[in-house]
Amino acid sequence: MRTPQGEELSRLVWDILQTAGRLTEAGNRLSAPFGLTAARWQVMGAIVQEAATVADVARHLAQTRQSVQRLADELVHDGLAAYGSNPRHRRASLLSPTSEGAASYAALMQRQAEWVNALSAGMRLEDIAASRDLLATLGAALESSRS
Repeated sequence: MRTPQGEELSRLVWDILQTAGRLTEAGNRLSAPFGLTAARWQVMGAIVQEAATVADVARHLAQTRQSVQRLADELVHDGLAAYGSNPRHRRASLLSPTSEGAASYAALMQRQAEWVNALSAGMRLEDIAASRDLLATLGAALESSRS
């Protein structure tokens, strides 16, 4: 039998999963004109400031290396990213955006800013901050429960 906290957290997790699906759908709509999908957008976001290995990107996004590898290969195929040499590891190439990829990402982030500003217009800043704190606590609890 669940505690009251367990019951509420179970409901919250369900709400998060449903919202995540809606966010992915919205991300796909937003990113499509820029040659991206929500998943490819996440990979670009992980490499836009600094080149990284596929394994590093996967860890950062809490994804499998194989799924990030597929997305990275798609980005490279479409000319939005490129593999380069890694001075720290001979076999693990660094993934970085091409100039076209960086421009697409920047344009998408401009569009995302307009979208998120409109989306958040009716929300209180304090509520957003409290939600982020709770998600950080949940994320930390999930991470510690892995071991």
